[in-house]
Amino acid sequence: MTTVDHTHPDNLEKYAFFWSEVRLVIAAFSLIIGGFPVAYKLFGFVPFFARPVNTLLTIAWVISGVSAGYLLYRWNKEGRTVFGGKSRNDLIAFFFLVITGINLGVAGLLGVNLGMKFSLGGNLYAIVGVLYLAVAYYLHKRYKESGGKVFVGTAKSGELNNGSDVTTISEEKPKEETKQNE
Repeated sequence: MTTVDHTHPDNLEKYAFFWSEVRLVIAAFSLIIGGFPVAYKLFGFVPFFARPVNTLLTIAWVISGVSAGYLLYRWNKEGRTVFGGKSRNDLIAFFFLVITGINLGVAGLLGVNLGMKFSLGGNLYAIVGVLYLAVAYYLHKRYKESGGKVFVGTAKSGELNNGSDVTTISEEKPKEETKQNE
């Protein structure tokens, strides 16, 4: 694959969605173990690993925010639908994914995790961790049901790719345009 292939909106959507899904699962385990990042539990208390782990976590949190922001952008561009519709459960799960991702992006940039500031700790962390896992499972199931697409093709050709002649997988070229090319 070339850089153009990797930066195509369909591929960026897939990468951002999978990153966000994995982030939900890792964050769930972090919450279940008491609200500390899993990486800190594994490596952070060893002096040799503390600084690299902190740096990698910060980068990962910023990427999580960017991924969530991109998914929000695509949702808006694709007619504000998720998995081909406007199901209440799909939208709630999607916005849970986006809001928690943007929160982590803010945590990476400013060093303040707003979600952790408002929580009561202990058992609440574990309950929210289970909620994270449930949302991740639900979104993954819906992703598979929609044919591996979060946003099922309501944009016109060129709308998301600066007018190039690349069409998304879910689009079809009009028949008259196809006849002209033959």
